[in-house]
Amino acid sequence: MSALLKRQLLRGLLLAACLPGVVMAASIQVLNYSSREVNYIAVENPGNTNSGGGGDSIDPYGQGGTICCFSVPEKWHAELNVVVAYQFYPDPTLHRETVSIPPYPNGKAGDIWLIVYEDGSVGAVVSHYGPSLPEWPGKIKGYPVATKEYRTQRRKAKIELEKKWLDTMEKGLARNSNKMTVTEIDELKDVIEYKKKLIQSLEGMHP
Repeated sequence: MSALLKRQLLRGLLLAACLPGVVMAASIQVLNYSSREVNYIAVENPGNTNSGGGGDSIDPYGQGGTICCFSVPEKWHAELNVVVAYQFYPDPTLHRETVSIPPYPNGKAGDIWLIVYEDGSVGAVVSHYGPSLPEWPGKIKGYPVATKEYRTQRRKAKIELEKKWLDTMEKGLARNSNKMTVTEIDELKDVIEYKKKLIQSLEGMHP
């Protein structure tokens, strides 16, 4: 038996061990319930890093798009595990964590959902139902929602950025007005006024 044939046979045995019985192609979706930016997240079969699917990047408290595909068994079994491979920005470390798949809701297979929790741990479920439905088997019900603290932090960062732009434009106008046409000056003044109103609006917002 050739080395190539042996490797192919071994891969088939690994897949068979991880996904017994009839399998189906499942779309991959991601939920990030944490305040950390996910630079990379994917799913693999245990012991087979070449069997992965995914690779999405997810904003804090965000949801990834649907990616195809990963094989899951049509029927759930107690030994059903997958490996979640993930990386948080800006840390370059790639983590791999083996997680158990809970029973399929109503015994029906569906998409595989990779989940990032607030404490940085990960999980996965296979579900035909989304997080907003009562049948959802995940530990957290509902889609990710940013915390008040995170919204406040983002708003402050936005205000700081807009103030820097405003300061740059005001200094540019004072320094270069003698080199600008009347139309250019008026256009820049309009942008400056817009920035001032935007900052005022952001400062008056409740998180």
